[in-house]
Amino acid sequence: MANKEQDSSTGQVVKAKEQSVSTTKSEKHEEKKHSLIVSVGQFLKEVAIEHRKITWPDNKQVVRETWSVLFLVTAITMIVLGIDWVLGSVIFGPIEHWARLHGAGIGRG
Repeated sequence: MANKEQDSSTGQVVKAKEQSVSTTKSEKHEEKKHSLIVSVGQFLKEVAIEHRKITWPDNKQVVRETWSVLFLVTAITMIVLGIDWVLGSVIFGPIEHWARLHGAGIGRG
């Protein structure tokens, strides 16, 4: 809406700047609230679409993979125990023997 004002020094009619209609705080809040609801709704729709794409393994595959994991855990545990035993016998055994010969440790035995 254009307002016309008269300049006091020249007496000419001057167009005033159009006043922009600014949104109030409550209108901005409503817009943000609306956009939040829309974005949450869109997110939930996309989640539902992705959920439909999930394929679950059959029972036979689950059992087979469970046994594979148990076997591998057992094998790795045995390997670590073997390495521990070898290091204890080869490295720390002779050191402990030498220490006992030279009076270290509790008692002589």
